[in-house]
Formats: sequence, C-alpha cells, structure tokens
Amino acid sequence: MSLLRKLVNEKQRDDDDEIKSIIDNLNNILNTRRDYGFFLKDFGISDHHHLNSSDHIALMVIDEVTQNIETFEPRIKLIDMVTIEDDRLFRLSFRIDCMVRKNSHSLRLFLDPRNDHYQVDL
Repeated sequence: MSLLRKLVNEKQRDDDDEIKSIIDNLNNILNTRRDYGFFLKDFGISDHHHLNSSDHIALMVIDEVTQNIETFEPRIKLIDMVTIEDDRLFRLSFRIDCMVRKNSHSLRLFLDPRNDHYQVDL
C-alpha cells in the first residue's frame, strides 16, 4: 500500500508543480504591457487608464486575458472567465475556470489599479 500512496503523492506533486508553473507564466504575461514590454504581438495587457468605467475595464481585461491564455498558455483550456465581487475598494476580481490535464481548476485574477498590477492565484 505504501508504494501506491507514494505514486499518488508524486502525481499530486507533479500536478501542483504544473499549476504553479502555469500561474507564474500567467502572472508574467498579464503584468507585461501590450505592445511595449515584449516583442510578440498581443502579448500582455493594454493600458486601461484611459477608460473611465470599471465595467469597460472589466470587459477589456476579460477579452485580453482570454486572448493571452489561448495564445500563450497552451497547457490550459479556458472554460469561462467572469467578474466576481471584491470587498476591496478600486480592485477588480475575476474567476478563471479552466482545464489542466482533464482536471477542472478555478483560478482567481485580481487587478489592483493603484499598483497597476495583476495577480493570478489558486
């Protein structure tokens, strides 16, 4: 039974490592300014400071994050991305539902406009 437990634990560790690697990659992509910080076309997120509505910013973020995931993170298949309520003032939050190796996962994406920073987390 101990060999089986070891194999299951190694599989879980491999899955956790892959999820962490995906999250790190998404954080790097989303914190790069589109058309400024990297040479690939459409890599990263555009500057949204010219938009005056959080609804418009949310739609832009959902569209661009979806494009970036589909283009630059082939290890996951995006299922859905929606805004979620956040108690912090001036912060937009999103839930990213995706598949990794036939396993369903939900990631959270936070946009903090004061720091101009995106953060993806489990």
